[in-house]
Amino acid sequence: MNRFKPINHDAHLHYLHPNRMRWEHAAGPDELLFLSQALIGDAGQEKKAIAYLYKELSQLAELEMHVATVLCRIVCEMQAERTPLSAGDTLYHALSCFAAEEINHANSFYQYVRHLSGRDIKLTGNLFRERVELYSGNESPLIKLAALCSAAYVGESVITVFERRLKVLDPMQHRFLTQLLHFHGLDEARHIQCDHAVFDDIVPALSVADRQRMHRLIDDTESLNTQLAIASAETVKAAFDLDYTEGNAAARTQLDITLRFREIVQSGDLIRKVDDGIDEDTAAMLTRFSSAPRVHAH
Repeated sequence: MNRFKPINHDAHLHYLHPNRMRWEHAAGPDELLFLSQALIGDAGQEKKAIAYLYKELSQLAELEMHVATVLCRIVCEMQAERTPLSAGDTLYHALSCFAAEEINHANSFYQYVRHLSGRDIKLTGNLFRERVELYSGNESPLIKLAALCSAAYVGESVITVFERRLKVLDPMQHRFLTQLLHFHGLDEARHIQCDHAVFDDIVPALSVADRQRMHRLIDDTESLNTQLAIASAETVKAAFDLDYTEGNAAARTQLDITLRFREIVQSGDLIRKVDDGIDEDTAAMLTRFSSAPRVHAH
């Protein structure tokens, strides 16, 4: 399992921490115009862009807190394992770094949407207890790790596409959101490497029965995450008194690639890397949106 060791070698140098962001720059006039054009596709749609970001990034903060919580559970449960994988500090270190960074991501996005909008909208029905409870069973922590990484990987891949799009539109990274997603992407690149190691080294070693349990856990996680997305959308639409999805180019693309990526990654017995299953149509769509036909470098 030495593959996990080098992933976080420079994590202390290249990372997102909320204190490195200048939050007072989150909502200037030039920034809001950029968001309107980059996300909705036209000027004058600043309110819709803010509502869209509030929904997506506040929801993402919820998901990242869930990932961090479950990763901590897995790390602790691995202490009872007597396998080569659990020996030493390699996997412990990798998953601990992963969890800590997810908390910083949630913290950063939570702060961002509030500085961006000047509002503090709480999502009371976040299903957090139910989502965590899915991972409280007696399954091997490796099954839980594989399921968690698979579910998180789809969203990580989607936001990587959006990070690349903003960098194409803002190559000098003058805009606040571009900077925020850049720092977020430094961590996500390591998380993707960790996911890929799980897909390559852990999932194939699971028994058929264990992989079936893994897929049930993935399906249950996706079901609750979908309920969370619906609740988030309803809360934000009501709070802003608008439907941020109408005429929203980014929202249409996000839904499209999310469904495509989920099918690629989770449809087989094993878990596939998203770039291994991109067809010509998906590659063309990604190129139009983010100027690249692939998602990840690794």
